[in-house]
Amino acid sequence: MNLLAHPSLDHVPATEADGRLRSFDDLGYAAAIIPTDRRSNHAPSVLALRGGGLLAAWFGGSDEGNKDIDVLVSRFGTESLRWSASAAVTHDEIRSDQNPGLFEAPDGRVWLVYTSQLSRQAGVPETFNLQHTSVVKVLRSDDGGSTWTGPETLFDREGTFCRQPIQVLSDGTWIHSQWLCFDDDSKNGSDQPVVQISTDQGATWAQVEFPDAAGRVHPNVVELEPGRLVCLFRSRFADWVYLSRSEDGGATWTVPEATEVPNNNAGLSAFRLPSGMLALVSNEHQVAQTPGEVIWPYERMRVVIAVSNDEGRTWPVRRVIEPGDGFCGSGNLRSNRRQEYPHGIVDADGLIHVVYAYNSRRAIRHVVFGEDWISGVEDQVHTDCKLWG
Repeated sequence: MNLLAHPSLDHVPATEADGRLRSFDDLGYAAAIIPTDRRSNHAPSVLALRGGGLLAAWFGGSDEGNKDIDVLVSRFGTESLRWSASAAVTHDEIRSDQNPGLFEAPDGRVWLVYTSQLSRQAGVPETFNLQHTSVVKVLRSDDGGSTWTGPETLFDREGTFCRQPIQVLSDGTWIHSQWLCFDDDSKNGSDQPVVQISTDQGATWAQVEFPDAAGRVHPNVVELEPGRLVCLFRSRFADWVYLSRSEDGGATWTVPEATEVPNNNAGLSAFRLPSGMLALVSNEHQVAQTPGEVIWPYERMRVVIAVSNDEGRTWPVRRVIEPGDGFCGSGNLRSNRRQEYPHGIVDADGLIHVVYAYNSRRAIRHVVFGEDWISGVEDQVHTDCKLWG
């Protein structure tokens, strides 16, 4: 008899998409799948609220760029250990609302900043995509994300795109990373990364461009020390993650240079660990070794966290968070479902939370672990083992 058809074979169900956080002892972390009724779910962001609990936001609908794409939110309760069912907080009949970032201002008000581009519709010509029509909007909440104000335009220059939340630097300056998209034939290769800086808590902003940085997008700003910043970028050329530095609080930046971390022209997230070391969560896959033409690989197969103890110069410690399906070989890579667009944070207890679009955007997955999980346990092979002889 075929063993797989044996009537006594136990069948173990997949993790239920019920929002419940569960500990996976064999993996060493806890994880949940956030419930959603949308067919496609993408670009999640997570926020640890100062009053307790978590808030997540992402966009969902039929397909990125369509008019039924809305921003969705879910709340996580530390008592119930469960994410709530998702709820749409935007809906625009002619625009596609995408890429939410969550930020809790010093006064406790939560800002949900997102891109809003014209959706595919009659009378709007589309060559590659409509990102050049995007503006950046904001919703605000005074009750930890239970209710929201109506949308307001925060940055009205068409073509402005964002992914990461607003941050507050050590001197009180607010900084928001963006990139500018243009209506040309470069397939987004001409995208220009910028940061917006505010010294009056978001009332006004000043734009700063990164030099010689076209095609380096999704800028992730991390403050290493007061006034000393690094920024890590996605590459439109599917080669490497790039890094730029600032010694003056973001007023000027160096030309982005390639790191040793592969990039597949997909989203990434950078943040500081409790130890102070720099962490990067991304899909480690590439198609090219040097920048050239714009490449959009399908392959977004696994989610990896990498750690640098020298401010991004090297990344010697890495661990796979989401291994995906495991198909390999050049002829079989596209059999892997996509695990993509991670966003990572550290909460007040020093725990690391990573959310990402799960199983080809069917849901959002939330993973929680401590920093020591990344590097593992020393001396796992007994010193008397002859394997290395």
